[in-house]
This record gives sequence, C-alpha cells and structure tokens, in this order.
Amino acid sequence: MAKYYIKKLGFQELGSPKPDGSVSRGRYIYVSKQVQSFFPQLSKVITNDAVVIPIVPFFKNEKVYSWYVYHNDKYNQSNGTRDEFRIYLNKLIDPNKLYQPNDIVVFERVEQNDNELMPLYFMYRFDNENENYHFLTSLITNSKIKGGHALFEGDLPFIEHNTNNVENIKVIIANDAEREIVKQQDEILQEFTIANDTTKQQEENLEENENYEDIEQIRGAHLFNSVSFRDFVLLAYDYKCAITEKVIYWNSFYNLEAAHIKPKAHLGTFLPCNGIALCRDMHWAFDKGFITIDNELKVIVHEDVKNTLLNEYHGKKIIVPKVEYFQPSIIFLKHHQTNVFGMFKYSGMIRKI
Repeated sequence: MAKYYIKKLGFQELGSPKPDGSVSRGRYIYVSKQVQSFFPQLSKVITNDAVVIPIVPFFKNEKVYSWYVYHNDKYNQSNGTRDEFRIYLNKLIDPNKLYQPNDIVVFERVEQNDNELMPLYFMYRFDNENENYHFLTSLITNSKIKGGHALFEGDLPFIEHNTNNVENIKVIIANDAEREIVKQQDEILQEFTIANDTTKQQEENLEENENYEDIEQIRGAHLFNSVSFRDFVLLAYDYKCAITEKVIYWNSFYNLEAAHIKPKAHLGTFLPCNGIALCRDMHWAFDKGFITIDNELKVIVHEDVKNTLLNEYHGKKIIVPKVEYFQPSIIFLKHHQTNVFGMFKYSGMIRKI
C-alpha cells in the first residue's frame, strides 16, 4: 500500500517571498514532528542531527540527495530554543523557486529492495489550479495532524510513476547534502583511525564493545548503505570503470559495479571512500586478489598472473574522482593490499578474518 506525506506550504518556510520574487532567507519544507516515522529517524541527543535523503522530483527522472535536518538545540544547549524538522530546498528540486506559498507538496515513500535501506521519496507539486488540489486540501483539513500536514495510506490514482527501475535513475547530490556526507564520512573515518591505532589487547576490547560494524551503525547508518554506496561510487567515477576507463551500457543499464575495497566479509564499510567503480571482470579480479591498487592509486597485478591480459593494466593509474571525499581511502587500500591481494592462491575467494 502506498504511503504519502501531504503538506501545504507556508509563507515563512519558503523564505518569505517578496513581490519581485526574491526571498529573505533560505527555503525549506517544515516537517511536523507527528510524521517523523515517514522519514529517517533522527536523534534528539545529537545536536542538529541530519541525513541526506534521495528525492525524485516530479519534473525529471533524477535522484537528488537532499538535506533533512533536526534542529534540536533546545535539548542540547543551555540557551537553545529550536525543536523542528526541515527538508532544505535546493536548486535541483526547487528550480527558479518553483514552490509557492499554499502549494501542496506530496511525498510518496517507496521502499527499496531491502526495507532496512533508505526509502526513495518521489516529490510532487500541486497548485490551486490543479484539479486535484481540492481533494488534497480535504485530506489536510480532515487530518488529525494540525498545521497543514497529513499522512495518507492508499491509492492516489492521479500520481503515477514507474518504480520498477529506480536502481538506474541518474544520481545528483545537492551542495548542502554533500557537506553532510563529508561531515559524516570524516567522523566515521576518525573512528576507524582510532581503532586501527589500538594495540592487540585494545582491539579485543574494541570488538567486545564497539567493532567496526558498530561504528558504522552508530554514525551515518541511514546515509551509508548498499544503495547510497552504489549511487555515490558510480557517480564519483562518472559511470566508468576506474581501471579500463570504459563501460558497456544501454540506456540506464551499465556493466558497472560499486566494488568494496575493504570487503564486506571483512566488515568493510559502505563509505564512498571504500568504493571503486569497476566493470564486472575487473571487480571479479579485484575481489579474488589478482590485482590490487597501491597507495599512489596505481594497479598492481600479482606476479602469478602477469602472463594474462590483466598485465596490460599493471602500473596504470586509476581514474581519480575529482571530489576528494570520493577518493579511495589509504586505510582501506592498505587492507586490500595486505588481506585480499594474492588470496586467490589459497582459497580462490575472499576469506573472513
């Protein structure tokens, strides 16, 4: 059954538009605390906790990662007063200040293959000239949630889209969302660095209390998952194999995969910097340990397979993502060099450690 969040937009949240179209402040959508369950859960104890959510606007088939934040300094600062949820509008989902006061915005929540992953949010706009505006207004009026909000489960036949191929929708990251990705990734990497610097005894204690997987679950769990990992990694490498610099594709289908540098079997994270875009052949060779990538981002082919076509790429520098936070982390590269490279000789597969 489809799930919808319906909201009539106000004057202040849209930046208090002036007659000439300019605004006095940033634009956002105020989200009622009574509809928190519709969006990813945010913490009251983490000051201004935030996450980026994938939104598909009604006017284009693109997945725009946008900033959703809980301004909660009321609970975390002695003089704090704020206690509200916001989805910040950006030029990608609100071009030319598309949304106007009294417009009705409808979000449809679409669960992805694994219900534990971040849902996808389709976003629609209805102005007072739309034939469905009055029906949506009635849903808001009859809602138990005050202030122009409503939740609806059921069929809205005037909302139609194809959710069968959401995996291959083009991905874009809004600027404010990018800042949040960088912030959360840096926080998690700092935790990994501390963990890597511990002694063996400290590592055993760490595993008992908070292992690498726990670190990822505590920080950024909603943001860094298998779906966002694929989205961010393929975008980082411009939808090309990092090694061959080529890709076979048709329409939105790509012979391209987001490979983990530190494997999931080794508690590898879904951080973008633990990923690299590879065609399926190279992904297989990388996972089996026939090849690795050194700290200078050059391909190293194992001595035992240098008589194969893989040797064509020995010493070749991979595509380096232009955005720094997408670039492979030395932490994860060293893990692959030490614990995956050459393992084909012993088992032919990634072994758990």
